[in-house]
Amino acid sequence: MNNIETPVLSVDVILFKIKKKKLCVLLHKRETEPFKDAYALPGVAVRVNETLLMGAKRALFEKLNINFHKNLYLEQLATFDALYRDVRGRTVSVGYLGIDSSNKYTDENIIYKNIEDINKGSLPFDHNEIIETAVERLKGKMRYTNIAHKFLNSSFLIEELVELYKVVLNRNINLTNFRNKLLKIEMIEQKKILNEAVGKKGGRPPHLYSFTKNEIAFMDKDFLS
Repeated sequence: MNNIETPVLSVDVILFKIKKKKLCVLLHKRETEPFKDAYALPGVAVRVNETLLMGAKRALFEKLNINFHKNLYLEQLATFDALYRDVRGRTVSVGYLGIDSSNKYTDENIIYKNIEDINKGSLPFDHNEIIETAVERLKGKMRYTNIAHKFLNSSFLIEELVELYKVVLNRNINLTNFRNKLLKIEMIEQKKILNEAVGKKGGRPPHLYSFTKNEIAFMDKDFLS
């Protein structure tokens, strides 16, 4: 009978944040070989007594010291199963796309890496491919869903939302048309007028908006087309 190698099942988390008007991903410095001291996505091998999502949350805690909380969003991305993706043996990884709008990280072993500065082949394993897949998923969901609210506070200025779309999609957005379209499809709603924000010179007071739904909702079509 031929020997059968049992593949290792793992999870890798792509945690996005907006920092200095750039879309960034959090990376941690690896403490062990292979690729010791290289920056990589947080990931762990899945234990027999945990689900994939439990493994993703554990990866965040063990590698980034992040406890899962209500403002942290995770969704399963894709499976990565290239034959030689890990030099230690046969592994299959399930990626999780994450968004965290609340925490600021100061650990010297954690960095915010602007996705535009990640050179091809610069990360260990197949983490470049995983990040590229996550970025494309995020861009698509920004055009078909309300996932943008995972980056923002519960109430926001329309300028903040427009800036977010510019950063993620890397394209210009007409503020007035954008606001009117999102109001028309009832993705956002006006919450209040910030009269206190008007200075001595007067002018129109800004409005605060919020998303109409907290759960991820899909639109019938690309609302930016």
